[in-house]
Formats: sequence, structure tokens, C-alpha cells
Amino acid sequence: MLEVKGLTVHYGKAIALKKISLNVEEKETVSLIGPNGSGKSTLLKTIIGLLKPSSGSIKFDGEEITGLPPYRIVRLGIAYCPERRRLAPDMTVEENLELGAYVRKDREKVRENLNFVYELFPTLKERNKQIAGTLSGGEQQMLAIGRSLMSSPRLLLLDEPTLGLAPIIKKKILETLKEIQKTGLTIFIAEQDALYALKASKRTYVIEHGKIVLQGLSKEVVSQDFIKKSYLG
Repeated sequence: MLEVKGLTVHYGKAIALKKISLNVEEKETVSLIGPNGSGKSTLLKTIIGLLKPSSGSIKFDGEEITGLPPYRIVRLGIAYCPERRRLAPDMTVEENLELGAYVRKDREKVRENLNFVYELFPTLKERNKQIAGTLSGGEQQMLAIGRSLMSSPRLLLLDEPTLGLAPIIKKKILETLKEIQKTGLTIFIAEQDALYALKASKRTYVIEHGKIVLQGLSKEVVSQDFIKKSYLG
């Protein structure tokens, strides 16, 4: 479904990504792990069109999307849940969710999506009229994921969904991802918490200094001495 080939991205003269190549198959959950500053967020932002690559190719369902503006990429079926949530803090929970459906015209389907999000996150339904900025960090993360689902995507890009969250909330987010996976949604998750990402995914890529240094089935990657020492303590 997603194919990245030879992707290079610069920040000024500095190289952020160096000839990155990876793929994500339909209905698969794939994780991208690496330390802070390794290029995880840069890769997701480039896929969704927020950053322009210096070279390389990004294809979605065989269609070249490299350099397209974000709104066109969203309309093709890719949703992006950014790091640190990026909510509209002065709007209500439901208004934030409705923002996620801005490219949609079928209002009946939008209502179905809203009900699905409320089933996944009952707390959001209970607080649908509450101002988003007054929610806890975990609730705001739930809202950010729910907002991403409102565009009815085929591929969901999750950027650091557990950042700054307590272990019990991380577990709740992981359980919810398992429920989302059952719907057949394809997920690509960038995460600094390696253990969380490995539990959530079928395959894993490891990125360091803008380069892919390891890839494989998550159950095999987790057993690598390099991963145990560098990421799992």
C-alpha cells in the first residue's frame, strides 16, 4: 500500500533522512522505532506532504504522491496523527472530531465514523461538549487519534502516540489500536517507546541518524541483542 524508495530530506544543509526505503502492506501494522531526533517524525511529515524531499519516491497504492499537498494526500486515504496531538484547544471534543472530517462530503458516513470513535473511546462521548484544552494528556491523545479516524482513512500514520503518557494510558492506547486493527485499517506508527511499538506491530524498522539500520518481524527484532541493549534496557 505504501512504498518509500530512496527518500532523502534536508533541513537546510543538514541531512535529516538518507535514502530511506520501506514498505507497508495493506491491513498491516508496521512500526518505526528510533531515538529522539533520528528522523521518525520527519519521515511521517514527508509522507503526508508537510515536508518536501530532496530526492526519492513515495507511492500509495502504486500512485506517486511525492510532493503532493497534504489535503490531496488526505483525500487519497492517508491520515496523520501528529506528535503532541496538535488539537484546537478552545474547541469542544466533538468540534475537534468534526475537523478531522473536513474533506468528507457524505454526512451520514461522517456520523457513522463519529459513533465508531465514541465506541473506541467512551470517555470522548461522555465529554463531547467539553473544551479540548481542559482534557488530560491521555484524553487528548485519544481525541487526536479519533480525529484522524474521522477522515475514514485506509492508512493511518501515528507519530509518537504514547509520548508523555503514563503506563496505564499507554496500555489503553495499545488496546484501542488492537481494536482498530480488527477493522482492516493499515497503520504505520513512529514511536520512541520501542517495547510499545514492537507489541503493536507485525513488522518493525529501526532508524538511527536518518538511516534504516535494522528491519524485520517485530517478534524477531525484539530478540536482537542490539535492540535489547539500546532500546529495552
